[in-house]
This record gives sequence, C-alpha cells and structure tokens, in this order.
Amino acid sequence: MIAFSRFRKNILSTTSWLSNGSIVLKKYVHKNINFIPRHVLIVSKVSRYQVERIRESQLSDDDFKRYMIERGTDYQRMVETHEKNKNVQEQVVKTLKKLNIQYILKNRLTIEKFDFDWADFVISIGGDGTFLLAANLIFDNKKPVIGINSDPDMSEGYLMLDRYFTNNISRIFDKLKNGEFEYLMRTRIRVTLEGDGIWGVPFHMHEKARICGQEIFCTNDKSAEAQKTRRLPWLALNEVFIGESLSARTSSLKIKINDSNDYYQVKSSGVCVSTGTGSSSWYRAINSMTTQMLRDIVQFVDPNKNYTDEEADKICNQFNESLLFPPDDLAMSYAIRDIIMNEIWPLPKKINPRDFCNKLTIKSQCYDAGLVFDGGIGIPFNMDTTAILETHPEDKLRTIKFLD
Repeated sequence: MIAFSRFRKNILSTTSWLSNGSIVLKKYVHKNINFIPRHVLIVSKVSRYQVERIRESQLSDDDFKRYMIERGTDYQRMVETHEKNKNVQEQVVKTLKKLNIQYILKNRLTIEKFDFDWADFVISIGGDGTFLLAANLIFDNKKPVIGINSDPDMSEGYLMLDRYFTNNISRIFDKLKNGEFEYLMRTRIRVTLEGDGIWGVPFHMHEKARICGQEIFCTNDKSAEAQKTRRLPWLALNEVFIGESLSARTSSLKIKINDSNDYYQVKSSGVCVSTGTGSSSWYRAINSMTTQMLRDIVQFVDPNKNYTDEEADKICNQFNESLLFPPDDLAMSYAIRDIIMNEIWPLPKKINPRDFCNKLTIKSQCYDAGLVFDGGIGIPFNMDTTAILETHPEDKLRTIKFLD
C-alpha cells in the first residue's frame, strides 16, 4: 500500500507499508522550477592578508612577514584564511568553466555597476560581510544571489549556504538545474536623502581612511549634485545605522514615524533601523535581555521573588527570540540606542525607543555623523540633511534556499 502527501513546497512524499509491517518513506522533489545561469558574477572577499599587503606594498615578502609578526599578528593564521578563500574561489571558477558558464570575478576593490547589470546570477565567496556587500548593490528582485562560506570553521555565515557546499561546489549547480530549491525574498531598506550636502563622498567602514575608492560609489555629475533629492545607490539587507562617527559623542536627531506630521527631537547614541533579516543581528544585540537585567527588574518589582538560573535563562531566551521577525516582512523595526531621558530632556511622549514602522524620516542635527548600510558602506549625514527610509516589494533580494 502506498500513500502520497505533499509536506513541503515542491516536495512529494510517498509512504509505503511493507508486508512485514515496516514503513518506507521516500521524498521526491517536484521539479516545476529550475535555474541555469548564463552570466555569473563572483564577488570574492578581500582578505586581511590582501588589505595589509596593499598597505605595505613597498615591503618584500620576508620584510612584510617580519613586520606583521612584530605587530602581534598571527601571520600563519592570516595566510591560511587567505588561502582558504582563494581555494574556494578557484573551485567555483573551475566548475563554471566546466559547465561553459560565463563569469566575472571581482571583489570590493574592483567591482563596478556594469558587473551587476551583466550578470543573471551572483555568487559571493567569503562570509556574511561579502554577502551583504553584494546584496547592497543588486538593484532588482529578479537576480538570485547565494553565498559560499570560504571558512566555515571560523565564520558562522548566517546568510551563507550550508558548509557542505564549501567543498561541493558542483552540487550547487546540480540543485539549481534540478529545481531542488526555493526562493526566499528578503526585504531591504531604501534610503532617499534630501537637503544640502547629500552628495558627500562615501566611505567603507573597513577602511581607516573611510574611502571606497571606486566610481560606483561616487558621482562626478555636477548637474546631479545641484539636485536636493538623491536616492542612494545601495539597499540595506540587515540594517541602516545613523549616528555620530565618534561613539562618545551624542547623536542629535529629529525622527518622524510613518506619515505623522510631527518630528520628535531625540538625543541618543544613534538609531538602528532593521529588516527581518537583520533582526537576528545587531538589532537583537541592542535589545537583548540579560539575566542581570531581568533580576534587577524583578527585584525592584517584588524583592521576594527569585528565579533560578535555569528559569532566568529561559525567560531571557524567550524574550530575545521574540525580537526576531520574518525576513520577507515589509515592516522595519527601529531601535534608539541609549536614549537620553532626564527632566531637562524628557523622552518624547509619542515615540517608543523601539517599535515597528513602514517609513522613517530622520533629520540630522549632527556635525560628523554617518548613515551606514549593513556595517559596510557609509555616507556623511550631517546638519540640515534628511533621510527617508522605506521598504518596497520591488527592492526585495532574491535569495536561494536549497531543499534537503
């Protein structure tokens, strides 16, 4: 006897009862979709070894090694990490050549807008940071992207494929061809700037000089610079952070929620605006409950109440998990960090330090602030500049989730 049941999208299961009473369960992938890329853009990680070697390009290899060791760097580990990334990169290229698929290999230092226009599939190699960079620069919801973790022993790679695929690159393309996957459309944040100073030179948080160095990040169009409105050429997958560059300096911002007519003056350590994807990252770290916080609150409310360590951990874990929301949810959630509350500067009555919204308008009252996408690309955000943060279905990122 055989029974059929569909228990996941695109998967059909059969359950067979044999004469000896045993049960055999088989799964069949229902191949109603497949994807065979023609033009692949590989966005590879810039390793620390590469960055340091560029900075110290005047040194010979031996002098460079000696210099790094004297600085206290684990030179061997740095080189091994670089070689791991290079090895995965070579395996991807080898697989694409074997499949006769055209490709372009780029990294953060060499990537251009044309590369994304040309490609119909994007592969990031490295960790979450490299994946986020690629996600920032894909400007439609039809181009799929995946991430291959080049060092799964040292990097969790929350946004990357399972570590199995690091050493089994060909299986990625087998699954794509066989339709053994589903799309997960992740919401991203669009930012539009208004006012003066909106054409400032962008920077990258990984660089000491805070300069990206590629034309894709800048404009030389003088007619564009005369305009007072600018949609920024990046989309945030995790979060947008707005605040003073010097963390010890108070960030002064005016905030308007959704389509309200009222702005609320807020002094804080900055504002983090997160998507569902980012709700498990920095946003969660900002808002997480610790057992110490829980015990302090309970002790204040009821001095006779005590929780065991196990009970306290369970409550905190449940609360912290409740902060997460689905990656395809069009809502954003903002968190105002270390908001200042005193008699002179009271908390505005109609704004919560943390809440959901569909649109956020923020006016800068800062002097050396930045608006940063996913902890990577940033742009100056100072006095008399306004940022409008929104989400739109057409801005979602098409990611791939392989089926078991």
